[in-house]
Amino acid sequence: MAGELGAPDLMSETSAPISVFRLRFIDMARAVAILLMLEGHFVDATLAPEWRVSGQPVYELWNYIRGMTAPMFFMVTGLIFAYLLSGAREPGFFKVVRVRKGLLRAGELLFWGYLLQVNVLHLLGMLSGVPDPWLQAFHVLQCIAVGLLGMILIFGVMRRAGAWALAASYVLCGLMVFLASVWLANQAGPVPQGAPVFLQNAIKGPASSFPLAPWIGFTFYGAAIGVLVRRRTQGRDSGMSPAPFLIVGVAFKLGGWAVERFLGNSLLTWFGHPAEGRVLPDAFHGRISEILMVLAALVWIESHLRPGASWFQTIGRNTFPVYVGHVVILYGGIFGIGLQDAFSASLNPWQAALGAILFCAFFGFCAQWVEPLTLRWRDWRSR
Repeated sequence: MAGELGAPDLMSETSAPISVFRLRFIDMARAVAILLMLEGHFVDATLAPEWRVSGQPVYELWNYIRGMTAPMFFMVTGLIFAYLLSGAREPGFFKVVRVRKGLLRAGELLFWGYLLQVNVLHLLGMLSGVPDPWLQAFHVLQCIAVGLLGMILIFGVMRRAGAWALAASYVLCGLMVFLASVWLANQAGPVPQGAPVFLQNAIKGPASSFPLAPWIGFTFYGAAIGVLVRRRTQGRDSGMSPAPFLIVGVAFKLGGWAVERFLGNSLLTWFGHPAEGRVLPDAFHGRISEILMVLAALVWIESHLRPGASWFQTIGRNTFPVYVGHVVILYGGIFGIGLQDAFSASLNPWQAALGAILFCAFFGFCAQWVEPLTLRWRDWRSR
């Protein structure tokens, strides 16, 4: 996020100096999320089936931690964008710089999201009438783009109501998204029926990799945190306490599952869904609790230890190019040939672990060059 937080990422646009505290613990969280994503995707793409043993402690632990990666990524994305957006003071909605930049960024994410699903090896078949269903899939970048648009819309409606009202609105929208995911999980077939496939995939369709519900719910909860962090710090380098993150995280961990089941059952009863065969997702507020506890730990590390590993925060500030690069190299995005084709489900745990370390190290190294190259490009362009 560049600009006042200095990070050229999913929502960054400028190249102002980096503020020290305001972003360090958030950049650390995004670095953790992107590195977990890199190793998780590499291991999942290359580990041989005979090593995926349910009940094996190491595999179960890895699989559980991997499940936290995407919620953390979505939640921290909402946190940082709402932090920036809620600090806007310009009169008029479309005069707000962050609104205009957010709209532009959403368009860019949609463009890249669908471009990465292109496979040039399938183009000849498509020209002869053989469709590629993956082209219409709804994935991470598309979902984040819609999340940005949703955050901007809520900000536009509630910006004059104050920070607490804005944060509460984001929480309420996140809760509504969770309830929508419960309802969708109990619907047979695609939703909405009869709609174009690309629209169904955004909600519930044949290629809904990251449908809007529940994923933008994590973004909205993160946005609520971003608003309150902004209110707490007032945009200054004042310290944050880990206590609020920890207290709310523990509360969600202890009571989130029960609340989810109560709300989910109440919703389905209201819609007349029979008690037998109900599907009740139970990994929403539980994941949020874990992310809050990770944020608490990172805030404590930042405020007490003051780590100086700027290279680590640089990874967190450049998650977008890292994400795009890993899709191209691992999955063969656009070009149709990637590491997955060479090592698909063929490695033992030691080989997969070593490959994941090298994979993360490669992108960690590449991330260090994003900002210098961006500055050189802007300098050359300005001439």
